[in-house]
Amino acid sequence: MQQLRALGISAEAEAIYLDLMTRGALGVDELGAVGDVDGPLAELAAIGLVERSGGRVLPQPPHLAMEAVAQRRDREAVLARESAALLADLWTAGIGQQTYVELLPDAETARSVLNQVQVDVQQQVRAMTVGNLASPDHQIVDGLFDALGRGVAYEVIYGTQVLQDSAALRMVQRCVDAGEQARVFPEVPLNLTIVDDRWALLSARTAVGEITSTAAMVVHHSPFLTGLVGVFDAFWRMAVPITSGTDTSDAVGTPSLETKRLLTYLSAGLTDESIAREFGVSERTIARRISRLQETLGAQTRFQLGVQASRQQLL
Repeated sequence: MQQLRALGISAEAEAIYLDLMTRGALGVDELGAVGDVDGPLAELAAIGLVERSGGRVLPQPPHLAMEAVAQRRDREAVLARESAALLADLWTAGIGQQTYVELLPDAETARSVLNQVQVDVQQQVRAMTVGNLASPDHQIVDGLFDALGRGVAYEVIYGTQVLQDSAALRMVQRCVDAGEQARVFPEVPLNLTIVDDRWALLSARTAVGEITSTAAMVVHHSPFLTGLVGVFDAFWRMAVPITSGTDTSDAVGTPSLETKRLLTYLSAGLTDESIAREFGVSERTIARRISRLQETLGAQTRFQLGVQASRQQLL
């Protein structure tokens, strides 16, 4: 039997109570326990299982005693919950105010903070954006060109939606021509702006039917911010560049059947020699065609060329 030990009663005290239940009231010197019995008897008396009268120890009915214990612990549980709520309020009012995360109440506040970035930044902005899809009117963030003009470095990853929207792509090209380094990546999951590695604006948006919900926060210098920088760097390495001066009409136009064939062969992993044999031309000719495609699509490697062609639905 270990029911009493589950309540925090020692094995010695439990053995004494079982002895009393079997034999009835006993004198202290009649208890079969080894060693000092005062401590175990005090444990049993505290929860109402024994009473001491003179030199004798009287066992008490367990049901009444255990019910009293249960009621007392229920009251303690209620008190603990109330205390937890009170302490949580005190935590929020005190040390909780020192948190490195600030929740923003709505999308308008997030937009205001984003515009403030261009004023606050000193050296570098790194950003990921799914695009301003909440409104049909595409906008370039306020103060961007002024910040570029004073030497702030911008690295921005756009969702591939910009490649399928001529107005958005022209705006991105304006930013690139002004000095922004831009890349595209499929399915950018959220909006992230990192300012000088000092703080970041993080926001995400979901739409259910006609209802759009936005959550946004500012993250200050912390391990969390360091992690967000690492996330951006990983996406940046995988993204495909949009180069300054790229002919955007070519980038989103319809390729010839021959170009589609070439892109298909590249995606399938054929070597230049094999592709040249299929086309009946020299390897040097194929290499030149691939180089022109890379330049047109803003891809630095053949892998990026395949990714870019897929994103622009050229295959």
